[in-house]
Formats: sequence, structure tokens, C-alpha cells
Amino acid sequence: MRLKKISLASFRNLQKVELEPGARFNILYGNNGQGKTNLIEAIYLLGTLKSFRLAKNSELMTWGTPFALVKGMVEHEGVDREIALVVEREGKRVRVDQKTIARPADFFGSLNVVVFSPDEMAMAKGGPDVRRRYLDRAVFSGDAAYLGFFHDYSRVLKNRNALLKKDDNDGLDVWSEKLAEAGTRLIARRIGFLREIEGLLREFYRSISGNGEDVGIAYRPHLLDRERLPAEGTTLLLEGLARTAAEERRTGATAVGPHRDDVEFILNGRALKQYASQGQQRSFILALKMAEIEYLRRKFDSPPILLLDDMTSELDRERNRNLMEFLKQKEIQVFITTTSLQNLRLDGIDNHRTFLVSDGEVSQQR
Repeated sequence: MRLKKISLASFRNLQKVELEPGARFNILYGNNGQGKTNLIEAIYLLGTLKSFRLAKNSELMTWGTPFALVKGMVEHEGVDREIALVVEREGKRVRVDQKTIARPADFFGSLNVVVFSPDEMAMAKGGPDVRRRYLDRAVFSGDAAYLGFFHDYSRVLKNRNALLKKDDNDGLDVWSEKLAEAGTRLIARRIGFLREIEGLLREFYRSISGNGEDVGIAYRPHLLDRERLPAEGTTLLLEGLARTAAEERRTGATAVGPHRDDVEFILNGRALKQYASQGQQRSFILALKMAEIEYLRRKFDSPPILLLDDMTSELDRERNRNLMEFLKQKEIQVFITTTSLQNLRLDGIDNHRTFLVSDGEVSQQR
């Protein structure tokens, strides 16, 4: 799978851009604030219909314009497909081969992408919300149904919280049952994804670290018995809601459920967050992204497109070299942003294209 062409109109500071990327490595360089990450974000939108920067629709459009347009030509297994995305304040409209797509499932798999940005490094030390966002994004990349389950749960949670804020118990039991059912579906898919990538994570971490350290990744439900969760999810969530009823009345918010859960990163049987060095944490996150790439390659029998946003500032020389060696072996299309070409290790990489991004304009360098 590769992106052969991308066209942008009124997308953030990119007024009008047309780009024909190379099949392997594409280097986007320029000073900060010129539009490099905006271009990466546009490619991610084409694959997921979402911004990895959690941006609102209005923030994706050039100031004063009614809409933004992102269009790409994607080649997969010798077949070209055109994806066109119109972003408006009220929502997004997507067309594939000039046919309107109404359901995410019909769009799913048109362009598979994985993003690796400095924000990913915050997963090692940050709060549960950072890891939940990563997990939801990663699960959706390989499971078309997940987005629907996520939206169902979010809707139920919003309605249940509205009753709690009004201190209205009428109908609360009904919403509790709906929350437990929707939450169980979400949790089951999260756990399933973590189980699939854990072996890959171990494999890549060992190749990066070069020692016998062991890593793991585990789902940590908030205030619930982790051992009972897979088999008794709905019952367990209902028990948790009953047990925290007093707290919910006090705070006006649902106290248990996947919106409060966490993912634990483990090194040698201990929490990575507390006991690992900065180098070990960076190796773990790098291995996690490699595992995600390999997971999607196996899932779709084709590697995803990788978006590396300013990662040279986060990875030291050795880890940069490990990453580039991994990418050279995987025959994957890559987009890399950097403030300087001096920061990149392109030794042995002849098949790359270089683009200068300056003040919202993109030009290929010879």
C-alpha cells in the first residue's frame, strides 16, 4: 500500500498543495511552524477520518474558508483508489472513487496509516488518558467495528452522566445496563488487541535493547477485578457501578468503565513508568510502534504507511539507527518530518524524495 499523490486545499496553513511522494522514504524538512506536521496530519486523516492531534473540524480549515479538501490517490495490490475528504465545521464527507461513503466500515482499509509523534513518548510517563487514546486509535486501525462500539459507549456515558449531574435516578438503572453492555464490547476488543501485539512487542524490544530484558503490556480496569473481566465483563461493570454509587452522586460522573481504564507497560515484571530509565522507556515505545506496524501488515497482508513526526528529536543516535534499519527491511512507505536534514541517518537509503516545507508551500528538492 502506498500513497501516490496527495492534494490539499485550505487545510490549516496549506492553501494549495499537490505532492507526488516516492514509494519509500519521503523527507519533509523546514523550520518549525511551516506546515510539516499539518501535511502529516492530512495523510492521517485520509486513512482514519480523525486527527491524531485531537483537532476540531474548525481547526483543520484555513481561517475564513468554508471547508478544507484533502484528496489522495492510493495504490494497493496494483489497484488505484481515489479518496476525497471534505472537512466542514459540521462534519466530514468522504468519497472513494467518487462514491459517497456513509459507513466507516465501507471506508475501512482504504489507507492504513500509523503515526509516530513526540506525543507517543508521553505514553511512558503520562496519565491513563494518553495511553487510552493510543489504544483506541490502534484498535480501530485493525477493526472496522471498533469505532461504532466506541461511539455507542460514548453516547451512553454522556446520557448517564447527564442524569447523575441532575441527581435524577429515574432511568439510571437502564443506562447502567446499557453502559455495562457497551463497555464490555469495548474492553473485549482492547484486550484482544493487546494480546495480539504482546509477542511482537517482546520481539522488537529485544532487538532494540540487545539484552535479555523482558517486556509486557496489560489492560488495567479501573476499580474492577482484572482476572474476572474477560469472562464476566457485564456483570463486573454493573457490580462496580453499584459499588461506586455514592461517589457518582457526589461527583456527578460515572466512576467505572473503559473511559477510566489504563494500559500498563511492564519491564522485567515491574511498571515501566516507575522503574525504567529514559532510554528503556524510549525503547519500549519504539518497540510498541514497530509491533503496531507488523500487526497491521499481517492483518491486511500489506504494510501500513508510517508517519514519523519530528522523531529525530526524541530518539538518540542508536535508536534512530534501529528504527531506520527496521523500516528498510519492511519495504514500507514512510513520511518523515524534520527541521534539518542533518538530523537524519539516511545511510544506505537511496530511494528517498526530499520536500522543503516553507510558509505553507511544499516543493520537491532535487
